[in-house]
Amino acid sequence: MYLISSRLLIVLGVICYLVGRGILIGIKFKKQKQVNWLKEVISFLFVIYICMVVSVTLFPIPIGFHSNIENVFRLINVIPLKSIINNSSQIGIAYNGDVQFMIGLIVRNVGGNILLLMPLGFLVPILWGKFKQFKKIILLGFVISISIEFLQFFESLAGGWGRITDIDDVICNVSGVILGYFIHKLIFIIVDKYQLKILQNLNSKNLGM
Repeated sequence: MYLISSRLLIVLGVICYLVGRGILIGIKFKKQKQVNWLKEVISFLFVIYICMVVSVTLFPIPIGFHSNIENVFRLINVIPLKSIINNSSQIGIAYNGDVQFMIGLIVRNVGGNILLLMPLGFLVPILWGKFKQFKKIILLGFVISISIEFLQFFESLAGGWGRITDIDDVICNVSGVILGYFIHKLIFIIVDKYQLKILQNLNSKNLGM
């Protein structure tokens, strides 16, 4: 029994991206086409971010571990806010009444899930113009969050140690996307107000990947 580390995913993902983009940039230079280096930097940061999201949510992957199917299904919550409310009710009771530790645990869990997809709400509207619409970026965040929960569930069924599949994580993830989106809107309102040309171009162009 052993674990597949997330470091391998990040390293391979970055290497594959750099090789692929390096070839495309080389072709552009050969054809004497202009390279948008700001686009390349943002795209590279986005790839690193995606690799980190996958590594945090799905890795390490246990190989050779056995799971109890009944226990896996006990780790599913489809009732909105149930986990958050239950955890909050344990303040002063759980962990020998350690209030500070329990509050910190709740904050890390809720805050971590909000922060997880916040960069998605900020970066995706910059890279793809069609996601500047609020409803589209929310739908994207919802689909990605649901996909993560399903993959975690199937990972548990396949022999993992039982990741929790929780609708509260989806709520927090989507809240993070919304927050990231509004930070994006606020920043570019300031950019337009002070006529910051480079960033104005960044907001107006569909950079793509």
